Amino acid sequence: MNEKLNHMQLQLDKHTSQRGKLFSKIDDTNLCIQKINTSLLQIKWGVFGAFAWYIIGQVGIIEAMRLAV
Repeated sequence: MNEKLNHMQLQLDKHTSQRGKLFSKIDDTNLCIQKINTSLLQIKWGVFGAFAWYIIGQVGIIEAMRLAV
């Protein structure tokens, strides 16, 4: 009986340790996903800005603003 309790205690300690490592990896993964999301947002807004700059250049607003100044 005592041997079974010791074995169960060892298993419980092992599972507790593994669970802590798992949650640590989940936190690391969430941090990596957040960094990827930030990079994708920067790319998205860069593309939108480039597109807007292209449209403004094609319409001629830049030249109109230069003449107004």
